[in-house]
Amino acid sequence: MSALLDQYLVNPILQLAPGQILQWAMLQFYAFTLVLVRISGLMIIGPVFGQPIFPTNIRVLLILSLAILITPTLHEQVTVGFYQLDANQDQRLSQDEIPAHLQERFEELLVSSGRQGTRELTVNDYRFVTHMPASLLDYAWSILGELTLGFALGLGVFLILQSLQMAGQMIDQQAGMALGEVFNPGFDMNASLSGQYLYFIGIAVFLLMEPVNGHLLMLSALIDTFQIFPVGEGIVSTNTLDLLQALMHQSLVLSVKVAAPLLAISALISLSMGYLGHTVPQINVLVIGFPIRAIVSLVVLIFTLSGAADIVVESIPLAIDQISRSTVM
Repeated sequence: MSALLDQYLVNPILQLAPGQILQWAMLQFYAFTLVLVRISGLMIIGPVFGQPIFPTNIRVLLILSLAILITPTLHEQVTVGFYQLDANQDQRLSQDEIPAHLQERFEELLVSSGRQGTRELTVNDYRFVTHMPASLLDYAWSILGELTLGFALGLGVFLILQSLQMAGQMIDQQAGMALGEVFNPGFDMNASLSGQYLYFIGIAVFLLMEPVNGHLLMLSALIDTFQIFPVGEGIVSTNTLDLLQALMHQSLVLSVKVAAPLLAISALISLSMGYLGHTVPQINVLVIGFPIRAIVSLVVLIFTLSGAADIVVESIPLAIDQISRSTVM
């Protein structure tokens, strides 16, 4: 009896097990690398994480840690995505509820689950399925899609904080402090004094904003993308590209709003100095104009700090939400 069991049961299992285990391990490693790449896209340019001042070894450790934690939960993430896509809440997904980038996956799941007749999927049918790439070119294409998805999220948030840097440059131009530019390790470039000051204020508010800190909100939005974009299917839609273009325009508008009080005061100072120089030619307007402009600019800059903080608190969550919504349309 023991010999028969070994011949017909144990030996076939032992022969099949190594191949199945190896295939399962390769699929898990493939999914892990794609999760790693998607997180890396955010860490390349995202505020705080993507700045050169953030230690590279800490950044790599954070990326690896997040990828290790997220990869085992991909099945649960897809299940949550099912309920998000189920617009009418009837516990079934029809073709008109599926975004364009998931249509191919929807057809594959219909075939594998035998639902071609009903053209609807239940939560048990809508499962996480990953396949090994057919070639290195397919693998490289999947990596590119995952990288751009994380990069788009980090870029959108970065553009909002960049508005403070641009506002500081306009302030220094009007205050006569443009020659005092210093090297900013956060951008790996020269930056204006006021721009660097406002940017660091924005970063502090970004890290401490309530009810959810900005960096946690950004990471949470990235993790939520796995609900709609399973690994291997990440792609940046045209809606997201249009939104990034709009955020770039919004960044310029916000920079003008932050610098507007000082620009208005500087215009008044220039008119006053011109009138004074015309009426009292004995006064050297050039000598007294610089200290007056600098003092007034510093006072106005102090009063604009609250406005800069409000911009970060209001615009960052809105930008993250808009990018998250644009990816599923």
